[in-house]
Amino acid sequence: MFTVTIDLGGTTIKIGLLRSGQLIDRQEIMAKSVSGLSVQLLELETIINMMLQSNQVRVNDVLGIGFSFPGLVDSSRNRILSTNQKYDDGPDTDLTEWAMEKWSWPLFVENDARVALLGEWQFGAGKGYNDLVQITLGTGIGSAVVIDGQLLKGKHFQAGNLGGHFIVNHKGTKCTCGNIGCMEAEASTWRLPSLLKEHQGFDKSSLKNETILDFKALFHHSGMGDKVAKDVLDYCLSAWAAGIITMIHAFDPEIIILSGGIMKSSSVILPFLREKVNEQAWTPWGKVKLIKALFPDSASLYGGDYLVRSSLKINQNNKK
Repeated sequence: MFTVTIDLGGTTIKIGLLRSGQLIDRQEIMAKSVSGLSVQLLELETIINMMLQSNQVRVNDVLGIGFSFPGLVDSSRNRILSTNQKYDDGPDTDLTEWAMEKWSWPLFVENDARVALLGEWQFGAGKGYNDLVQITLGTGIGSAVVIDGQLLKGKHFQAGNLGGHFIVNHKGTKCTCGNIGCMEAEASTWRLPSLLKEHQGFDKSSLKNETILDFKALFHHSGMGDKVAKDVLDYCLSAWAAGIITMIHAFDPEIIILSGGIMKSSSVILPFLREKVNEQAWTPWGKVKLIKALFPDSASLYGGDYLVRSSLKINQNNKK
């Protein structure tokens, strides 16, 4: 049997077709996150139908849709609860009705960081562990947690998801969430351009000639010895370390999986973070492992497959 998985990102939307946990087809479309979720459903419908046709998969052979959403989600009712400047019509969009109307499939929606963690936990870097945290470093900073083999959700479905909004500088920058000095507000892709321009040496930095001030540029210029780049990179690394240590103290994981586009520079990031964590985290039982995600670009597609299969199994058990 097959599953369809959808990973709703801020820049791109990924659609996967999986057979018994194997990704057999994958498509991407540009996201229109500012315009809302409902405007993208027709395009998603077209892509899904094309994937079914090209892979000769019948509608009745699909178990359902695993849907990954960048916001707070009530996974018990498959409803979007809250957004943060992406797909703001999400709470008013009935995804389960959409999937049932178009294909008669059940749809299961979950927060994107949790779905990515499910993928790494079941198929990737977290396989074999039952206590783990995954942190996604990108445009924002997301997190998800598994404790004792159970996905952490909490009464209001926020538990484990807001690691990027742990405070690392209580006198810092105001975040999009309304808080002050969140890890995301201090060291994420959306914060980086202003962080660089606020440095007093920016006008003399080689970075001033860059059209796009992103982490790719930051790591490049730091490697070339630019002082501003090195200062800002050290600040970001220190902010990530502070946030990770707080998550270790909060969630008691065996391992922390790091994912996201920024981890393309893992050869610089991981040694720094491992040293800081080993020095500063209070873990008398031993050392927390920090590792890179095995599927940084497709974990949510695999996680969506597990979400469907595990949800259907739970539902079947509840009916007995």
